[in-house]
Amino acid sequence: MKKQLGNILKFIISLGIGIGLVFWSLNGISAEQKQMIVDSFKRANYSWLFLLMMFGLASNFFRAQRWRLLLQPLGYTPGYWNTFHAVMSMFFFNLFFPRLGEVMRCTILYKYEKIPVEKSIGTMVLERVIDLFCILILGGLILLSEYQRYYIFFKDLFVGDKAKDIAVETNYNKYLIMIGIALVLITAVIFLIRKHGFEKITSFLKNKFLGLWQGIISIKDLEKKWEFVFHTFGIWICYILMPYFGFKCLEETAGLGFTAAMAAVFFGGFAMVATQGGIGVFQIVIQKILTTYGVASIIGLSYGWISWSVQNLSVVVAGIFSLVCLAVFNKDSKQTQADEQ
Repeated sequence: MKKQLGNILKFIISLGIGIGLVFWSLNGISAEQKQMIVDSFKRANYSWLFLLMMFGLASNFFRAQRWRLLLQPLGYTPGYWNTFHAVMSMFFFNLFFPRLGEVMRCTILYKYEKIPVEKSIGTMVLERVIDLFCILILGGLILLSEYQRYYIFFKDLFVGDKAKDIAVETNYNKYLIMIGIALVLITAVIFLIRKHGFEKITSFLKNKFLGLWQGIISIKDLEKKWEFVFHTFGIWICYILMPYFGFKCLEETAGLGFTAAMAAVFFGGFAMVATQGGIGVFQIVIQKILTTYGVASIIGLSYGWISWSVQNLSVVVAGIFSLVCLAVFNKDSKQTQADEQ
């Protein structure tokens, strides 16, 4: 009961922060700029946004097959379309409650393919590890190739524009930021130790790292490792192509290339999990990132809203469609089996 209340509280806080950020971002702009956002929706080329949605859909074709590969060492080979629709349903349910989608996709696979939930949930450990590894590689490539751009970006973000006027830059502000972060972390650690006890926390961390390690080494049991790698690459290439083609919907962002698209995926990916459905945070993060590539701030915010709206609309439509397909096609399958008997 306490866990359920805690999850509900997290959901309310996450959604509240997101909605608060929406009002904050829109409150800080003029009526004319708000109209510019509306006009951006009107003049956007939705042919390119259709491609954005198609590559988002394509990524889930790869994700579904990758999940099937992970289930094979456990002795299960679920039907492709049931697996695909379960994955699509996951993103749909995640819009409404954190991590609900992960539970529902495993429940759906149990209902239609009779795969025990605890076993299919176990395969998600490796999925999360691989995806985290991929997004960190993506971030590393961005920071290495665009070091100067993002050094200035983060300096301005955390230190402020005044630093530009200083002839001889000192490390004073950097030290203050590092000390501040260290104090926050130390305070958090002390609080957790006093609340739960040192042994309980170390045991918890040990179990988490052990589970993480087991998830990583479980890839050795895969029979088709290179196919797994292929589908993983397919997922992330589709993710990068989504904003790459999405940028082309507006004249002001049409010239942005793959580096900007990679940055949108990396920073936007973290923004999407920061609040429920990424509301509020995603739009602001995309705005900030696009300004580093010379896009006007209000246009960056406009594109953030367009991209977020199109992605969430496609998730809702595809999720409902998948739930209908699961019910209809599996009903027909059961009826066929009954007739044969």
